[in-house]
Order: sequence, then C-alpha cells, then structure tokens
Amino acid sequence: KYGNPPRSSLNLLINSLCQANETVCLALEMLKDFSGEERKRAIKPFSSVIRGLCRIKSIEGAQKLLFEMIDDGPPPGNAVFNSIINCLSKAGYMKEARKIMKLMEKRGLKPDVFTYSVIMSGYANGGEMEEACKVLGEAKKKHSKLSPVTYHTLIRGYCKLEEFDKGLKLLGEMEDYGVKPNADEYNKLIQSLCLKALDWQTAEKLVEEMKGNGLHLNGITKGLIRAVKEIEEETLEEEGSGEVIEGPELIINSA
Repeated sequence: KYGNPPRSSLNLLINSLCQANETVCLALEMLKDFSGEERKRAIKPFSSVIRGLCRIKSIEGAQKLLFEMIDDGPPPGNAVFNSIINCLSKAGYMKEARKIMKLMEKRGLKPDVFTYSVIMSGYANGGEMEEACKVLGEAKKKHSKLSPVTYHTLIRGYCKLEEFDKGLKLLGEMEDYGVKPNADEYNKLIQSLCLKALDWQTAEKLVEEMKGNGLHLNGITKGLIRAVKEIEEETLEEEGSGEVIEGPELIINSA
C-alpha cells in the first residue's frame, strides 16, 4: 500500500504523524504494514501510536490496539500499559484503569510508581480518597521508595476535602518512603490551612518544619499567614471590647 520504504523511515514517519492530533489515525492505519516477525519487533511505532491515541482521548482505540498487540505483537511493556492507565484515570474510568493494571500484572509486568500514582490521582480527583489510600497501601508493599508526585496528589486531595489532619499525616510519613517533602507540598497545605481552616498556628509550625528541611516559603503564602493571624487578633479584640460586626456596619454593644 505504501510501497517498501526502509523500516527506519516508516518508523520515523509514524512517529511524526503521531505528533499532530489530526494525523494520529493515519499513523494507526500505517501499522497494518507490519506483519510477522517484523511486527513483533516494532514496539517503537506501536508505542508512538498508543501515546497519540491517548493524547487525543481515543480511549477505545488505544485499548483496541493494546489487545491487538497482546494477540499479535509487539508485546506491550510498561510504557504502553502506563499510557492507557493514565488516560483512563484522567478520564475518571477507574474500574477500567484497575482492570488494565491487573492485566499488566497477569502478563508478568510489575506496575511501577508512576502506575500507582496516576491511579491514585484519578481517585483523588474524584474525591475517592479511601480508594486512593488503598492504592497507596499497595504501592508501599511493592516499592520501598515512592515519588513526590504520589504524595502531592493525595495531600492535594485531602486539602480539597478539608481533611487537613490526614494531609499532615501523609506529609509526616513521606521520608519513610524515600521522599523528601518539597515546597509544593508545604505551600499547598499551608494555603489550605489558612484559607479554609483559618489555622495559622499549624501553618506556622509547618513553616518552621520547612526551615529545618532547608526549604523556603514564598512571599505570597507568608503574607497569607500574616493576614489570617491579624484577622484572628482583630476578631478577639472586637469580642473583648463588645464590638460585633454585622455586614458593613460596626455595632457597639453598650451595657
């Protein structure tokens, strides 16, 4: 159909077609040029098409190609499975994502930290923190060292639900799994504590912890802590003097 170009040129062409959303389907069509033993060795062009299909959110097409690869080659590796699991998780299809991970394991592949992290992210984005934590438990059993992304995802999820104590607990256990908390984790928790819980005391403790870890808080978040602290002090002063603020007017209670 396309003549007999050198395989290296065909691979390059397929890879190039996969870079643009509108030509991914053409690249998929060109995979039909591979057959027999040659197909079984063509992991690069097949992987490129899988990534392209996931990028354009053609989940059905990506899964169909995955099963064709399982049946006829080339054998899909972690990268192919991870692309599809990531795509499913971002779309919120968590049952399907879990099924693909189970298939991955059944084929003798070991889900890596990225695999677990994207599934946790999918659950966290949907507010399913209990499920996300189950996946974290699985990841801990399989990997002695996790990634900052793994924890950042869960901490962000707990902050979104205003369950700050659970976020703080995760922050405390990070180093047990080879991960040093970075400024992003601290910033997210501190901002959430200030904006949602008005808890500047816990926020200040985290700032001290940051300093101990050689990290620095950005100026905006520092200002936020200061502002929340000042609001609380002003409120206490008003309560002590018998002043109550109702709407825009100041009402003074007198005996």
